[in-house]
Amino acid sequence: MKHFPESIRDAMRKSGAAATCIPVQLEGPRWETALFIHVAGPECKQDRRILKAARTPTPATLSAELMQHASASVIVLRLEVLTIVEDPLVFEILLTPGAINSHYECVKLLANQERICWFFGDGDFRVLQALEQVIDSDKHERFEALAREAFAHDSLLRMAGKFNAEAALAEVAAHYTPRSENHARSNPPTH
Repeated sequence: MKHFPESIRDAMRKSGAAATCIPVQLEGPRWETALFIHVAGPECKQDRRILKAARTPTPATLSAELMQHASASVIVLRLEVLTIVEDPLVFEILLTPGAINSHYECVKLLANQERICWFFGDGDFRVLQALEQVIDSDKHERFEALAREAFAHDSLLRMAGKFNAEAALAEVAAHYTPRSENHARSNPPTH
């Protein structure tokens, strides 16, 4: 893959998302969740250089947690990419599995698929680096539990007429601060 698929590029442009996970068919008819990370902007210039020049996959971690808000469940996928150890790239993907079917499918696929593929793209969505990680049984169980808990929570909210995924997303998103171009220089690591 030289570029992110056109549908993913279009969706990321429209939403302004820097990272997304989406069910895709990478090899044959099998569907799997993959991660697409748009490493754009001047604040990521050094990260792009590191990703493009790397001879081995860049260390990256994926973790997940469930936030049960008064109006909906939000599953937060946290991606940390160690391009610059003292200032790693950090992305959070917010999923509302009770509202958007593709979000539910992403989590269910993660509970069963053997690997997770990461794709890092530059400002023009050209793939700078791709990596593949094995998903072990502990992570499978974790994703399965997250999907089950979110479904149960959201079902109760629907029955009570209180389900509102947009309100839950807005509440979570209100706490984000983007990385600035001078972040690494103005916030040096402490030892």
